[in-house]
Amino acid sequence: MKRTALLALGLASLATSANAVPGGKLMTLQLGAWTCEVPGDATVMPIAKPELSFTAVADSSYISPEGIRGSYLRLAGDVTLTSGTFAGRRFTMDGEEIMRELVGGDKESGIRCVHASPINMATSG
Repeated sequence: MKRTALLALGLASLATSANAVPGGKLMTLQLGAWTCEVPGDATVMPIAKPELSFTAVADSSYISPEGIRGSYLRLAGDVTLTSGTFAGRRFTMDGEEIMRELVGGDKESGIRCVHASPINMATSG
């Protein structure tokens, strides 16, 4: 009887850990246009980088300016474009409407992408 209880407890703990997602919660980007730019400040306007911009579409996918479809993986605040024109680009989310591109380790490149479609007020803070 004790052996059965221990076996059941062991199996239950395996099932619990199997549901965990390494790296964070699996999420998606806001659908629509994402405009990439070099941010400005109070005295300098942002510099648009249309060649780096993309449109987020259903199924964790994006479409590049050339019309090529790719996919991405978002785990919590980390986004990696995994296929298509921009395969390998990585970002960190700054809220739900802005993400900042990372290069090398986790160093910011100076490029940010802003969700340019209408803001979803139901999820805004």
